Amino acid sequence: MFAYLKFELRRMYREPRLIILTMAMPVILFLALGGSIKGDTPEKTADILAYLMVAWAAYGALLGTFSSGIGVSHERAAGWLRQPRITPLPPVSVVITKAIACSLVAIPAVLVLSLVGMARNVDFSGGQLAALVLFMWLGSIPFALVGLAVGFVLPPNLAQPASFLVSFGLAFAGGIFIRTDDMPATMHDIVQWSPSYRFTQAGYAVLQHTAQSATGWAIIAGWALVFGALAALAYRRAAAAK
Repeated sequence: MFAYLKFELRRMYREPRLIILTMAMPVILFLALGGSIKGDTPEKTADILAYLMVAWAAYGALLGTFSSGIGVSHERAAGWLRQPRITPLPPVSVVITKAIACSLVAIPAVLVLSLVGMARNVDFSGGQLAALVLFMWLGSIPFALVGLAVGFVLPPNLAQPASFLVSFGLAFAGGIFIRTDDMPATMHDIVQWSPSYRFTQAGYAVLQHTAQSATGWAIIAGWALVFGALAALAYRRAAAAK
């Protein structure tokens, strides 16, 4: 399984444009929107910038994981997904390995945006930076799994728009485009059960020096199990197809 993970990472990082895109877009959005932010006090301005930094880092992670999933659709169309069936790896191990590889794409976006945030005077330590990267990598695993499920099921011409719609919906639920506190009460209650909301909240907790939510991580883990089961089922069907 470890050898297969190295193989997947080698193939993924052989095409650096994906990594560059997932780093560049959130940084551009953060700089464009954060440049005009002015709070009532310097502390309020710093809090808003910290919120935007985490929000766009989360968006970069979503972009990276879903873009990697789209690549799986091209592999399926080329017949590559039938090749792992001749190896001793069970389907679950193949899906887990691919999910880990896809989730690692989230790390460069979070790391680069964090460094840009520090340059913009967002106040957090090196320890917080390490914690932010770790939690946002772990929290991106459910999105890698659902991105893989989409790639396993749909052809390339449909996987890309479908991935965009799903990632956009998750980003909205996570409070990336609009703060969840500004949502209607019913919608606010609903999105608290989404993995993207708990994902971004885990990032905010790091910068706010608050403890991680056990409930939040249980929700993320629960969605990871659901998406993982869907991805494994989709992989079995895709690999068995002609």
